[in-house]
Amino acid sequence: MVYYVSKGIFTRREKAIIVETGRVAKIDVGKAIIEIEKGTACAKCHAGCACDLGKNTMVVEANDPLGVHVDQFVQLSIPNESALRASFVVYVVPLLALIIGTLVGEYLGTRLGIKNVFEILVGFGGLGLSLLFVRYYNNVFKQNLKNQPIITKVYDNWQLTGDN
Repeated sequence: MVYYVSKGIFTRREKAIIVETGRVAKIDVGKAIIEIEKGTACAKCHAGCACDLGKNTMVVEANDPLGVHVDQFVQLSIPNESALRASFVVYVVPLLALIIGTLVGEYLGTRLGIKNVFEILVGFGGLGLSLLFVRYYNNVFKQNLKNQPIITKVYDNWQLTGDN
C-alpha cells in the first residue's frame, strides 16, 4: 500500500500503478519539477519513446507534500485509477469515434448515393472531434489533484547506493 501525505497526515490510497525515482530539478509552491531517467517504466511502455524522442530523461511536474529540495532524489507515484482512465480516453475513445463515424458515414452515404466518400469524411470527422474531446478532457483531468503525480518518498544517499 502506498501512503500519501496530505497536510502532514498520512492517508491510505489505492496502490500506485506507476512508481518512479527521479531527481528534483526545480521547486515551485507545492510542486516540484522532477527529472526521471528513461529506462524502468519506459522499457515496459508500448509507445516506444514517442513521448520524448532522443532524450534520456523526462520532466514531470509533481505535487510536493513533503517539502523536497533541489537535487534530492524522490519517489513519484501515480494512482492506478487515474492512469487507467487516462489510457482509456487517449487510446479507446478516438478508436471508437473513428469506427462509429465510419459506420454512420456508411449509413448516410448509402442514403445519399456517395457511400465511400461519406465513410471516409464522417469517420475522420468523428476522429477529429474525439481528439478535441481528448484535449479538453486532458485540461480537466490534470486539474484534479488525485490525477497528478505525487512525491511519496525522499531518498537519502545511502538508500540509492544500496549501502545499509
